Amino acid sequence: MYERPLTIAEIREQYPDKAEALLKDPVHVWRAETGIELIHKEPTMDEQIRIWNNWNEMTDEMKKKSDGKSKELFGSENALHNEEIMRNLR
Repeated sequence: MYERPLTIAEIREQYPDKAEALLKDPVHVWRAETGIELIHKEPTMDEQIRIWNNWNEMTDEMKKKSDGKSKELFGSENALHNEEIMRNLR
C-alpha cells in the first residue's frame, strides 16, 4: 500500500534539526507538497529499496507526474534513475 511522503509540517515536526536543510532541497519540497514519491538518493540501501517499493505502489497517473519531475531534476525517469543509484550504492 502506498505511503505518501511527509508533508512540510510533518518534516518540521519529525526532523526539527534537519528540517531547514531538507526544505531547501527541491526533491523533498516537491514530495511534501504533492504527496507523490520521487526517486532520489537515500543514505542507505534499505531506504532506497523502501522508496522504490513505495513508488511502485503509486497509481499510473502519480508515476507519470513523478517521472516528469524526475526528468526535470535528474534527466531521466524514476526507473532509470533508481537503477543508477542502486549501482552506486552496491
